[in-house]
Amino acid sequence: AFAGHTGLNINLDSTNSNPITSLFNEELGAVLQIKATDFVEVQTWFTKNTNLNIHILGQPNNNGFLNFYYHEALILRLKRSDLYKVWSETSYQMQKLRDNPDCAEQEYKFILENQGLSVTCNFTLQAPEITGTKPRIAILREQGVNGQLEMAAAFDRAGFTCVDVHSSDILAGRVSLRDFQALVACGGFSYGDVLGAGGGWAKSILFNSQAYDEFAAFFQRSDTISLGICNGCQMLAQLQELIPGAVFPKFTRNLSEQFEARLVMVKVVESTSV
Repeated sequence: AFAGHTGLNINLDSTNSNPITSLFNEELGAVLQIKATDFVEVQTWFTKNTNLNIHILGQPNNNGFLNFYYHEALILRLKRSDLYKVWSETSYQMQKLRDNPDCAEQEYKFILENQGLSVTCNFTLQAPEITGTKPRIAILREQGVNGQLEMAAAFDRAGFTCVDVHSSDILAGRVSLRDFQALVACGGFSYGDVLGAGGGWAKSILFNSQAYDEFAAFFQRSDTISLGICNGCQMLAQLQELIPGAVFPKFTRNLSEQFEARLVMVKVVESTSV
């Protein structure tokens, strides 16, 4: 209920003869959310393959309350956000001491207002049309980067020919970016973020004439695209002097004094980018 920002209708009939015993049960267990039409199949599988007892506990609801029923009578009704606030109290008090107290308080108060995530897709999701031409893309990584395999898999599915390129390959002249139509800088923690997020990676390019010229030439071509994810984004933002027309914000320390990983809403505006 907390993670999904949803309410629940809980039926205690099948769990125990005493609802109090059921509610305060501390035995090991798991809760599975399935389609109602799949219950018989799931029940049959558990019966054949395990000696576990399974019960229908209830259904999610959209009213934000946890409703507990016993023999069709509503015996307890609690607001999810109130419970979430109680559950988060200890973490909130620790966060106030560890981080920026104002940000901690804002986040704690937001619990009551947070409606959760909702996404509306206004286009049809479908596999990309692979025409036979597969642009070569450099899957760029550096010491401490760890997202290159997932990135390569994604671009392979999208119709690219992926090539693993370590920054040292460019620094040593073993690989040239002139052989690629695309470049993606992967995520992770290059150089452990010792010189700032992506800072060491960017400086290894800016302060090396071979790498500087390679990246500058790549960005100045009209037939190339580039993408930076996570640490790669932080690195590319510091290469804006090499990218014609680029105006990137500076990545500075968060006011909260903590790493923030949140969903943000962005709009893709008309541009010459693909």
